[in-house]
Parts: sequence; C-alpha cells; structure tokens
Amino acid sequence: MFIMFLIGLVVGLGLYLLTYVFAKEIENRRRVLTLATIGGLSLLGSIAVAYQVETLGYGIAFLISSLGILVISFLLTLFGKSIVWKKSVFTFVILFVIVSSCRMYMKQVDYWVIKETKVFSDEEESYLQLLQRDPTIQGYKAFEQVVVLSLGEEMAGDNIEVLDVEEDGNTTVIKVRTFYNRSDEKNPFIAIGLDRVQSDVVIEDTNGTVFKEAPDVE
Repeated sequence: MFIMFLIGLVVGLGLYLLTYVFAKEIENRRRVLTLATIGGLSLLGSIAVAYQVETLGYGIAFLISSLGILVISFLLTLFGKSIVWKKSVFTFVILFVIVSSCRMYMKQVDYWVIKETKVFSDEEESYLQLLQRDPTIQGYKAFEQVVVLSLGEEMAGDNIEVLDVEEDGNTTVIKVRTFYNRSDEKNPFIAIGLDRVQSDVVIEDTNGTVFKEAPDVE
C-alpha cells in the first residue's frame, strides 16, 4: 500500500503543476486550495468504495493515495509562499519518491504461478493431493521454493490471484486477491514458485484477510 502513497504524492505534484497550465495568474493559496479540494473529494470517494466489502481493498488503496495528495497540499501551504521553499518541497518529494521506489524495487522477489504438476517435488505433490482429499485445510504451507495457499471448503468456488511478492527483512510478504468465479475445486488453492522463501511468510488478501499457516495434517 505504500506505493499508493507514493503515487498520491506524484499525482499531487502533477495536479499542482497543472494549475499553472490552466490558470497562470491565480495566487498560490488558491492553487493549494484547489489541490486540497481534489484530495478531500478523492478521500471521501475512497471511503465510500471501502465501505463495500467486495471493494474494500481498492477503497483503502485509493484512500492512501488521497492522503498523498493532501500531504502535498499541506506542505505547499506551509512552504509554498517562497519560490525557494516551493522548489525545496518539490525536490524533497521527488527524491523521497525515487529513493522509496528504489528500496521497494530491491525488496521485490521474482515469482511465478506453478501450473504444471511435473515441476513439484514429491513432498509438494503429496501436499497438493492432500488438499483435495481434505478440503477443510485452510492457510499456507511453505516449502523451499514454493508456497501453497489453500482457501478451504468454506470458499469453494473462489479463485486466487497473486498481486505482489516482496521481502521485508526475514519475511516473505505475498499479496493476493480472492474472487468468486465458480471454480469446481473443493479446496481452491494456488502454488507460487519463488526464488527464495524467507523463514517467515505473511499472505495478505485485498479484503484485509491475513492467512495463517495451515495446520499439519497426517
């Protein structure tokens, strides 16, 4: 979600610069007020979207980006009266976005969704078969280079989409989206191949669900 905040900062700067294109003569206070109004309306809209359970993740994402726009309007309110300070704000925000983007890039992990059964080890293949025999198993199971997430029989008919994988220290963070698509699997699951799996694994759904490690089943 931090990337949405960075996007909000960039959008805020872009909207402020657009005021010079369409209204060169207005004073800085009105420019900032226009930017704050747009940020406020975006914030209210994102809250309305987040109010619906099925769009909660998207609403939170837009809410965070709206906060980025409001942060720009706040900084320009404090420092926008002076051209030197205004340039300093732009420089600081741009450098912050660049540095943060580079750090996020370094945390990214290459991943792929495994669909061919022949690439699984015997242990992994045995676990996948177990999921179909026992549809009550819900949660994730981490192997050396594979993480398997199962939704359990309560979410039969759903599917799983991987949105992002990154590392935070010794933790592999996987972000997914689950959605209903009339799948015929008794226990919907997804197998994610990774360059490496850290000692701790966190899997988050866009609806706010954090999946736990699946219990050991004989």
